Amino acid sequence: MKKFLFLLIIIVICIIAGIYFAVQWTASQPQEAAVIEQIRTLNKWETTSYTVQQIIDTGSSGNVFQQFLFGNRILLVAQGTVIAGFDLANLSKNNVHINGKSIGIQMPSPEILSTSLNESQTRVYDRQKGLLVPENNNLESDARISAVNKIRQAACSEGILGAATDNAKKQLTTMLQTIGFTTVTITIPQGHC
Repeated sequence: MKKFLFLLIIIVICIIAGIYFAVQWTASQPQEAAVIEQIRTLNKWETTSYTVQQIIDTGSSGNVFQQFLFGNRILLVAQGTVIAGFDLANLSKNNVHINGKSIGIQMPSPEILSTSLNESQTRVYDRQKGLLVPENNNLESDARISAVNKIRQAACSEGILGAATDNAKKQLTTMLQTIGFTTVTITIPQGHC
């Protein structure tokens, strides 16, 4: 009876040790699909944001008399935020190549994910309206739309997509080294605003 119990204990220890080493080996050998799932959880991955201020001067022009009677101008001081990053929805296992402790990832191009006005920091600085001008409620709306477009253009001119690429490479490299890769190669095509 003692031999049977001793043999049973040895078998249980061997099974537990086998399971433990199998789990450890599997964890140290991540597969492409597992890496893709980890990256895809980021979905729309925001890697950088810029805050930009623009002055928008729009409306009708003319001489002093025309402005007095028919002028319709607005001066808008607008502040907005542009967020850039990556849409990871279409990332597939073909974009990841693993060879032992080395990994290579082909990322999509960076893109502008959103552009928005900061309403608490955006204000009408000056509004001039002539005596005979009909109500034009669209002038401020048009100025705000123009502000969003100019804020986006300014962020693009300042290199927001390049910053998004640099930040993504740093963050992904750190994440992949944390899960056990020693050589990480990340390829990101240039984005266009």
